[in-house]
Amino acid sequence: MKYQIHHREMTAVIDSEGAQLLSLEKNGKETIWDGDPAYWEDSSLILFPIIGRICNDTYTYQGDQYRLSIHGFASGREFILKEKEDDFLRFTLEQDEETLRDYPFRFALDVAYSLSEAALDIRFTVNNRSDEKMFYALGYHPGFRLDHSLGSYSVSFPQAYDPKEIGIVRRCMLNGEIRDLKLTDHCLQLDKDLFRESARVFTGIGDSAVLIDEDGKKIVSLRYDGFSHIVLWQTLESDAPFLCIEGWNGLPGRNGIIEDLTEMKDMDVLEAGASKTYGVRIEI
Repeated sequence: MKYQIHHREMTAVIDSEGAQLLSLEKNGKETIWDGDPAYWEDSSLILFPIIGRICNDTYTYQGDQYRLSIHGFASGREFILKEKEDDFLRFTLEQDEETLRDYPFRFALDVAYSLSEAALDIRFTVNNRSDEKMFYALGYHPGFRLDHSLGSYSVSFPQAYDPKEIGIVRRCMLNGEIRDLKLTDHCLQLDKDLFRESARVFTGIGDSAVLIDEDGKKIVSLRYDGFSHIVLWQTLESDAPFLCIEGWNGLPGRNGIIEDLTEMKDMDVLEAGASKTYGVRIEI
């Protein structure tokens, strides 16, 4: 079911399936990708409890094998609406028999959307309801509309301090490479050649990213509180009219290696009964 919230000239539409943001408008101008299946059928995915792919869609935990497809299961699940106000929504996803077959932990994932005069704030709270440590990754994967070709834009990382790129293969698994990321005045000029082979996964660039057009105008600013990586992606080799600027806390599996969940790169860990909150701010 789709829900709308509003605050003055700002409106947002969120689908309870996947708690997915479908629209974010200011003064009637749309910011979010419309999910055109010719390029990418989604708009802003929540990635949980893994990010990217794992080898053969398979991992092990305490001697047993489990299966998870790309980005986990949260984006395809129905979230329950818990709170609704004119400018606020809160959804929850909890474990059930189906999730427990794929991911052996009891959890609650809360997602709250709050609109203000010029921004949308999204709060993710992961709750471990198991009686043991819980291992997971969390990511946010929003797409932003582009009115011009990709080469007309750049992305600024104003807090970059030791920028690196983490190598991944085309199918979104780690290849073991880490290389320096070259920025010019904290900016990366965009070009469709950036997305010939894979998404671009960055670390050491802080928690903020700003999409800027060729005239220096800020199109959208993002802040990812609690996330360890910022990722750029569009449909490969497409020059698609959108760009995803993502926050990842966690990384995909290693290419060619079926891993134990406890040994996957950069997984977050919650003690039994604990919770952790992450934040995303989208300013337009």
